[in-house]
Amino acid sequence: MSASEYLRDILDREMVTREAVAELARVENKLAALCHAWGSRDIVDVTPGGGFEKSMANRSGISIDYVVWIHAQCERRIPELYESMFAAFRRLGLAPMRRDVTLALNLGTMVVDLLPAKRLSMISDIHEIYSTRRQAAITTNLHQHVLDSHDAGWHDEVRVLKLWRDQNGLDFPSYYLELATQAALRRRPAGALADNVWVALGFFERLLVPRAMLDPANAANIVSDELTAAQKRSIALAAEAARSGRPWSEIVR
Repeated sequence: MSASEYLRDILDREMVTREAVAELARVENKLAALCHAWGSRDIVDVTPGGGFEKSMANRSGISIDYVVWIHAQCERRIPELYESMFAAFRRLGLAPMRRDVTLALNLGTMVVDLLPAKRLSMISDIHEIYSTRRQAAITTNLHQHVLDSHDAGWHDEVRVLKLWRDQNGLDFPSYYLELATQAALRRRPAGALADNVWVALGFFERLLVPRAMLDPANAANIVSDELTAAQKRSIALAAEAARSGRPWSEIVR
């Protein structure tokens, strides 16, 4: 078995099943009711997002992302909206947890991440999200993020690298990981899965610390600022260890 065949077998094992998709639909109705009860007329919609929308989700070690779209005419800014949602769900006994730009709810059978996103205009896709790490509002375009990920085409490589991240307990936000992978593989051939993952790990080892990663939807949003230099070095050291002669069975399982 080649290295790429080994990795593709893992991806097949980690494929999101029809049962998981059906469960998503059941959860979506519950979440929509919770969000509308909290935000009332300010809520435009609640839709799946993140790795599922980008076709980059794995069955294990993940939560399911939903975007809570908030009306542009809402008078509250996104930091206040984020904290208001957190407080409302805590009062309901849902034990929300603060994450990078989301708040997580443990619904028993699954963990769900809710991403409040306030539109800046109802005639554009530009909106604000809240970075808990930076404690700041971020202007971006989540729709463009999805389109960019599909255009780049590195879904399998990103899925493998997410498994590597999770199995090594690394603090490496998914969107940052996606941008770094795209940068590493920009001139690489499609289909060479193991070689491409190897090249991406080399990029993490050598360039993750010094290189800034900018949000293509807003160059003022420096995505790499989500991590400190020490956190980036931890990822670089893990990538170095992965490339130190270990077999693939020890790099990702």
